[in-house]
Amino acid sequence: MSEERLKQLRLGSAKEITVFPDLSDLSDIDIKRFNNGRRYFQDNIAMCVLAMLGSLVAGFSVVNLLDPLVFTNKSNTSKKSLKRYLDTVRHVTLWHYDDILNPNSSARKSLKKVYDMHSHVNKSMVKEGINGRHFTQYDMSLVQSGFVGFIIMFPRKIGLEDSKTNLEDFVYFWRWIGFFLGIDDENNICINGYEDASDISKQIMNEIVYPSLVNPPKDFDLMARAFTDGLSLVVNFTLFTPESLIGFMLDLADKKRIYKVSFLDECRILFWKVTVLLVRRSSWFKAIANGLVQSLTVQKNFAF
Repeated sequence: MSEERLKQLRLGSAKEITVFPDLSDLSDIDIKRFNNGRRYFQDNIAMCVLAMLGSLVAGFSVVNLLDPLVFTNKSNTSKKSLKRYLDTVRHVTLWHYDDILNPNSSARKSLKKVYDMHSHVNKSMVKEGINGRHFTQYDMSLVQSGFVGFIIMFPRKIGLEDSKTNLEDFVYFWRWIGFFLGIDDENNICINGYEDASDISKQIMNEIVYPSLVNPPKDFDLMARAFTDGLSLVVNFTLFTPESLIGFMLDLADKKRIYKVSFLDECRILFWKVTVLLVRRSSWFKAIANGLVQSLTVQKNFAF
């Protein structure tokens, strides 16, 4: 089933994202499930953000996701990368903490801002004569998988509570995030629920992301290192490297490591594994971790 879904997603390479929707009729939305889905993120923000960051650095290896980032020239140094991706995480947390269904909310405005940025980059790349389509339906399927995939594939391994009901509702919430980002039903990996989304995310990991990590594009190392160096600026020491973050994610996914890992990177990987264990087993440690991530990402006056 997942193989057929991946073929269907790839057909989206020829399709642009849809027009930003004006959703006024909420009768098709199960509000209880929708709110429980975003509450799942709020209750597990630290590990959800860690999973998303790990997926993001791995996603730099996929050329059609990397090219627009290289083109914009806004994340090729540690300082620029920190600003760009801290803003990205703040947008994502805003969607979960505010009400995207309210057309006047900051969350809805944030979604429109992100949608407009994707459209602007696409038009700019076309204007510059860069080959190929960008931010297609297929590309956005991969982006959506990057944000939800690791969370729903390996919840226990990343320190998350793995209630099927909560995971179903988290996927349901992201069905509507995809809708607002211009993903049509054929390319919305969350449209058919948790199990289908998990299956297609595993297919994307095995057939697209992992092979791309084995043979990454030329700008991968530059962008990945700028990203992890930028993250390390937050704590003023090298807590992240591409090798350690990708190694950590591959270990959790039971995939063979691709890069040689230094002694210090092994220590970093061990640190994150111990952090996951403590979050899973200690409610007070989980609360501290969530509080630290909230202090960085949940901004009352987030200007965008």
